[in-house]
Amino acid sequence: MVRGGKSYVSAPPAFSADAKRLLVCTGTAVSIFSTSTGLQISSLEGHNGLVTSVIVVPGNKALSFCWTASVDGTIRYWDFAVPELMKAIDIKMPIFSMVIPSIMFQPGKGAREDDSNAAHVFAYLSVENTQVQQNTPKPLRGQIRKCNLTESRLAGGALSETRKPEAITISPSGKFFGIRNKRKLHIWRVPAIDSKLMIAKKITLHHTRNFNVLAFHPTQAIVAAGDTSGRILIWTGFGKRTFSDGDKLMKGRSMNNEEERDGVRGDDDADASSTWHWHAAGISVLSFSSDGAYLYSGGIEGVLVVWQLDTGKKKFLPRIGSPLLYLTDSPDPSLSSISCADNQIHILKMPSMEIVKSISGIKAAPATPRRLWRSLSPTPAKLRR
Repeated sequence: MVRGGKSYVSAPPAFSADAKRLLVCTGTAVSIFSTSTGLQISSLEGHNGLVTSVIVVPGNKALSFCWTASVDGTIRYWDFAVPELMKAIDIKMPIFSMVIPSIMFQPGKGAREDDSNAAHVFAYLSVENTQVQQNTPKPLRGQIRKCNLTESRLAGGALSETRKPEAITISPSGKFFGIRNKRKLHIWRVPAIDSKLMIAKKITLHHTRNFNVLAFHPTQAIVAAGDTSGRILIWTGFGKRTFSDGDKLMKGRSMNNEEERDGVRGDDDADASSTWHWHAAGISVLSFSSDGAYLYSGGIEGVLVVWQLDTGKKKFLPRIGSPLLYLTDSPDPSLSSISCADNQIHILKMPSMEIVKSISGIKAAPATPRRLWRSLSPTPAKLRR
């Protein structure tokens, strides 16, 4: 176990392509740890503000490239094997979350907007509009923006505006991304062939309580979201009316009859919605298994619940011992990591969830579990400069 003085759980970590290293956002740097020893082996330094996103570029295991984003308003491209900064982009707006659809794309499954054969690579960013006047009633400071990484500049205007910057979640296929906005989920479909002028289509799903987190199924048009009361909502067949373009994820008859759309609110674009409930408080971790058969959920209890998607039956994995913040998959299906509110990251052996190594930062002063969880919960609003 290694200890350090910075927060290791302010943002989700990322595994290297060979799963032998874990890249962790630690203040203004990215610390790189060995997954076999738990020891730090190098770091990426150059940002002047908190690093909020790290994304490893998949590919040959011998190659080690990643993108990082920060509240200093810059996006940086690194060779983290050296380590060496390869490129820097300044968008002059604090960045709280970033996704790059091509990073999720699996070669051989057809072209997407950020395919290596495409002329341009695009990222989608959650940023803070610092130009909004403080005295504006209910100012919308959060924006979702599209960035042309090839040309090093923003592309077009805001895709969405929110009261504050929200974390972006991308689907394993790279075809969808979404954010939570109080009692709404906004979900975009990434254009199959994108350009500087193409705009991603969007749908909105509604609920009666505020959302904390969302997750996309790896192969089907299914999205799950956890709310502040501990409930999990699962929508199947989302986006058929809006997104349908022959994609196999969208195939199936359109459900326009209200009686047929079980559990779906109003005119929301989904076939059906169901609700599961076990957690006593808000859910902070939600993730589908790589085969899509199970859904993992976690929160303040420090326990991962494994739900069987077809039946809703659940089982409980061994207690981690601290409120859970992030569950991160790796290219090696036998490894994953869990980030906890006590400033620890555990390397887990899958599927048993046995802890094989731990990376531990300095822990916060004693507090009630609920207060500790709230103080360290990784909402973008906490990541101020």
